[in-house]
Amino acid sequence: MREELRPKLTSTSVELEMNVVDDIDQISQRTWDAHLDPEDLQASHRFVRVCQRSGVEEAKYRHLVITRGRRTVATASLSCLDVRLDLLAGPAVRRLVAASRGLRPNLLRIPVVLGGLPVSFGQSSLRVAPGEDPAPLLLLIDREAEQFAASQGAGLICFKEMSSTEARVADGLCRLGYFRVPSLPSCGLALPFDDMQELLDAMRSGYRRQIHQTERGCEEEGLTIRRIDDWAALESTLFELYERVMDRAEYQMERLNREFFRELRTAFADEARVITVEREGGEILAYAIMLHGVRRSTFLIAGIRYSRPEALLAYRAVVKETVVDALQRGADTLEMGQTSYGTKTRLGAKIYSRYLYLRHRHPLFHRLLRSAKDVLFPDRPITPRHVFRDA
Repeated sequence: MREELRPKLTSTSVELEMNVVDDIDQISQRTWDAHLDPEDLQASHRFVRVCQRSGVEEAKYRHLVITRGRRTVATASLSCLDVRLDLLAGPAVRRLVAASRGLRPNLLRIPVVLGGLPVSFGQSSLRVAPGEDPAPLLLLIDREAEQFAASQGAGLICFKEMSSTEARVADGLCRLGYFRVPSLPSCGLALPFDDMQELLDAMRSGYRRQIHQTERGCEEEGLTIRRIDDWAALESTLFELYERVMDRAEYQMERLNREFFRELRTAFADEARVITVEREGGEILAYAIMLHGVRRSTFLIAGIRYSRPEALLAYRAVVKETVVDALQRGADTLEMGQTSYGTKTRLGAKIYSRYLYLRHRHPLFHRLLRSAKDVLFPDRPITPRHVFRDA
C-alpha cells in the first residue's frame, strides 16, 4: 500500500496538506466524507470503495485528501485506464476510426488519467468544501495528476462529468492549461409532487396519454413490475442484460464487471434497489438499478432483453417506474443519467450540461487535441419538451 504526504502549500493563514494513497481503505470513511453532502452518494467513501474493490477496467487509483489543520477541505479520486477516444467522439469520427483499425488496432486507444472514477454515471468525484478558494486546491490536485500520469505513461489527463454548478470550481483548471469541452448531457427530474398521480395530473394531456399507453401495453402483454431489495440471486441475469445494453451503446468509456454489481449490492444494501419488468414466469425483460439517498434518487444502471418483442415497451415501463420509486421514497430529485433522452424527457426530465476538462502533457499533442476538440467532442443539443402545464 502506498501512502504519501505531499509538500504543504500555504493558503490564507493555515497551510494545506495533501494525503495521497492508492487504496481508499487507507483513508477513513469519516475523513473522506467529512465535507460531503449526505445525499452525495457517488462521491462517498463507500462508492469509491465499490469501484476499486470491483476492479472495473483494472484501473489504478490515487485518492487525494486535502486538509487545513484537521478539517477536510477537498477530496478527489484519480484513476488510470486504457480508453478508446473514438467511443467518446461523434458517429462520423467513430466510423472513420473503425475503418482504420485494421491497419492500426490501437488507434486512439491510449492510457488516460481521469480526474474521476472509471464509471460513467454522469457524476464527478472532485469535491471542494463550501467557502474554500478552489485555486490552491486545484493546483495541488493537478500536480498529483501530472505525477500520476507520468508514472503510468499516460499523456492525457481528463477531469470528467462536471455539472454547470461544479464548473464554477473546475473552470480554475483552465488557468492550469486545461480546456473545457462538452460531455454527454444529463437528465434530471424535479419531483415537487406527493405521488405519481399528482405528477400525471400536472402533465399536458399528450404526455399523460403516452404513459397510460405504456401501462395499457404492459397489461395487455401480461407484464408485471417487481421491486427487489436483495438481488443477489439475480446478479448473473442483471449483468447479462447490462452487457446487451452496452453492446448497443453509442458512447462508452468503460464497462462494468459482474463484481461491481455484487460490491454495489453489499455496500448499499439499504439504498440500492432493482426494479424489474417481467413476463409471466419471471423472465426479466428490462430493469433499473436505483440508488436512493434521503431526498435524491438516481437511476444508475439499466438492462434490456432486446431479443423479446416486448423489450422496448418494458424499458419504457421501467423508466416510468423509476419515477414512481423515487416518489415513494420521498425524493425531490431523480437523476436519470446520460442516455435515452427521448424516453426520459417525455416523463418531464430536463437536460443539463456536463463538461470535461482536458490537458495533454505533450505541448504538441495538446495543441492538436485542442484544435480538434469541436470534431472529437461535439456539442449535442437536445430539444427540450414542455411536459408540464405550468412550464
